[in-house]
Amino acid sequence: MANLPAIRVFIDSDVIISSLVSNLGAAYVLLHHKQGLELYISNLSVIELEKVARRLHLDIEDLHKLINNYLAPINIYQSLDVVKQRYARYVHDIDDAHIVAGAKEAKATFIVSYNIRDFKAERLNQDFQIVLLTPGLFLQYLRSL
Repeated sequence: MANLPAIRVFIDSDVIISSLVSNLGAAYVLLHHKQGLELYISNLSVIELEKVARRLHLDIEDLHKLINNYLAPINIYQSLDVVKQRYARYVHDIDDAHIVAGAKEAKATFIVSYNIRDFKAERLNQDFQIVLLTPGLFLQYLRSL
């Protein structure tokens, strides 16, 4: 992968929470595998992550360290309602529309999520050339390069 351009990846919130909960899984490995990757998160995802972390009694400081050390921020300036309306056709769960908006804004090639059933993968690929994968499948893809 040394001669290839960095792969742009938008990380869903569930992957980040998983990496905070355990250092044994694919999410943790992915978030700590910086070589050849540009990992993105949006400002809307950070708000969601803070809520989930508090609900799960996770350390907010650890969350922010993870974000600051491994993820590049993407700002989505539209309101959440506008984002949901604009990207509704790409998700089965409207609460995931901001993930599509962030991936599009980041010019990501991949969205990595454990909740792949919440997205309309064919439509994402057709309209934005974004591939949807779980962390484990994405790591397998990286190993194949």
